[in-house]
Amino acid sequence: MQSPRSPRVHIDTHGTSLEEARRFLEAQYHGHDWVLATTDHTFSFRHTALGDADMTLRTSRLMGMISGEMAQGEDYIVSWLSAGHGTVDIGRSAAESVLGQPVVYPTDRPFSFAFTDIEQKAVHFHRPLLESIAAEQNGTAPGGLVMDHSATPSASSIRSWQNTLALVSRTTLDTEASPILQTEMARIAGIALLGMFPASSKALPAVLFLTRNARLRQAVEFIHANAHLPLTTTIIAEACDLSVRSLQESFQRDLTMSPTGYLRRIRLDRVRLELLANGPGSVSAVARKWGFAHLGRFAAVYEERFGELPHQTAGV
Repeated sequence: MQSPRSPRVHIDTHGTSLEEARRFLEAQYHGHDWVLATTDHTFSFRHTALGDADMTLRTSRLMGMISGEMAQGEDYIVSWLSAGHGTVDIGRSAAESVLGQPVVYPTDRPFSFAFTDIEQKAVHFHRPLLESIAAEQNGTAPGGLVMDHSATPSASSIRSWQNTLALVSRTTLDTEASPILQTEMARIAGIALLGMFPASSKALPAVLFLTRNARLRQAVEFIHANAHLPLTTTIIAEACDLSVRSLQESFQRDLTMSPTGYLRRIRLDRVRLELLANGPGSVSAVARKWGFAHLGRFAAVYEERFGELPHQTAGV
């Protein structure tokens, strides 16, 4: 007996109303407080999506300006512009769009954006699918993924992505393709995405889910979301409504390290992701970006954590 077909997704919406576009796009992308306005062009929009529950291929054309905040939804999203311009993660770790260059949206927190007169393609991956692929590759339990949206993928990884997507698109557009083949296409597309933007798992230690550790878990999640900022123990304590002493005691008791030690580990993980993505020549710039001003000490703590020196990770 043939296995049941995965639920198909087929969207094709277009119009010339600012309000209709705002309502539709906010619903699609878990947005709020979005603003749409006209530019020198007559306003129009079109959004299409085709795929299934695991992966959808999408195209958007919007002649106008759109900005707002996008919340963490059910998908990991990679997109690239063929026309127009835009910025992702305004006010934090802003990344300007480069035509034709894929960018992955921030995966672990809400973020602000602005786009103007765009033609855009995107691929949406359902979170459980991509997390299971990353877990298989890394030999870890599935968990929320962190991918650096500000990283520039290597030319070879972009070529691999483009070649993979050409095959995936033909199969996705074929409504008669078997569910097994559709699932396999989603998997190989996910592997190609992780080749452009290596991911680390944000799976949290089980101890954080104990009722007594609600504040500690809040602190850990705050560190993950704000590791790129100049955090102090006081700032972390205030974010989770703990005293500095209580915060330090909680970290030592349940995670056997200090809050600053945990922050350093997260930053080292983010450095490693960027070195894997950016390759040779990036070590000093990436280290400084994540707050490691003394390169000698940075190299030592990096080797202690990962068993290799930063330049070895970068392939120098």
